[in-house]
Amino acid sequence: MSLALTALRLQAVETLLADPGIAQLCGPLVYDERIADFDHREPVPVIVVTTESIVAKAYSANNGGSPFDLRCELVLEIAMTAVADVEGVPMLHRVGSDRDLAAFLDFLSERAVVALCEGETSQAALLRRAVTRRVPEYKSDPFRTDQTGEKFAVRYLRFAVELKGDDGEDALDPPTGPYASLPDPLRTVCEAAPSGSSAQATCQLLAGILPAPAPPPVLPFTGADLTFAPHALAPDAAPSEADDRAAAITFGVRANP
Repeated sequence: MSLALTALRLQAVETLLADPGIAQLCGPLVYDERIADFDHREPVPVIVVTTESIVAKAYSANNGGSPFDLRCELVLEIAMTAVADVEGVPMLHRVGSDRDLAAFLDFLSERAVVALCEGETSQAALLRRAVTRRVPEYKSDPFRTDQTGEKFAVRYLRFAVELKGDDGEDALDPPTGPYASLPDPLRTVCEAAPSGSSAQATCQLLAGILPAPAPPPVLPFTGADLTFAPHALAPDAAPSEADDRAAAITFGVRANP
C-alpha cells in the first residue's frame, strides 16, 4: 500500500512542473522528498513534495483486510528568499520586499491547488484518473521557527488525499511491460514517466527488485462432454429438488402433455 505514496509524489511533481505559472517561477526546482538543506541564497522559489503516513481502513466493517480505503497527507513546502539583484536571475524572479515574497508564495500556493485538484494538463488528468480519488480538504500554513517564532518566506500546503489502490490483478491476464512487477497506481505512473527523467530512474530501480508475474499456464483444450437428459414434466408441478435427475437440469424444457 505504501507504494501508492510513491505514485502520488511522482505524479504530483510532474503535475506541478506542467503548470505554466509554476514552471515560469520555479523552473525545474520542484523536488520529490528533498532532504538536504537549501542554500539560503537561492533566489527563485522551490517546492518540495512530501507525503505523511498512509492510513488504510478496510471498506467492510465486518471483514478486515483488503481492499482498503487509503488516505494520506500530501505536503508541499514552498520557499524562497528576497534578493534585490542577482546576476543571471531573471528580473521576474528578483524579489526585494516582504510584500513581494508574500505575493509570490500566495501565487504559487494558488497554482498548486489548481494544478493538483482541477488542472487540465495531461499530467493532472493522469493524477486524478490513476492515483487520487478526491481531495476533500487542504490547509495552508506559514512557517515559523520553534525558538523565536520568527516567520520565514515558507508556505506549507497540506492536502488530505484519498488514494486509489491496487484492485488486484487478473490471474488470467497479468500485467506486462518493464514495470509489470509494480502494483497500480505506481505501475500506471511509471509507464507515463518522461523518458530520461529522475522519475523514470526511480521506477526502473523499483521494478528491478521483484520479478514480473508469470503468465498463466496454457492448457490444451481436449473437448467437452454434453449430455441431454429429457424428462417428462407435469404442467402443474415443478421439478423436485430431491430428485437427482431433476436437480441436475439447469434449464427446463416443458414436454407436451
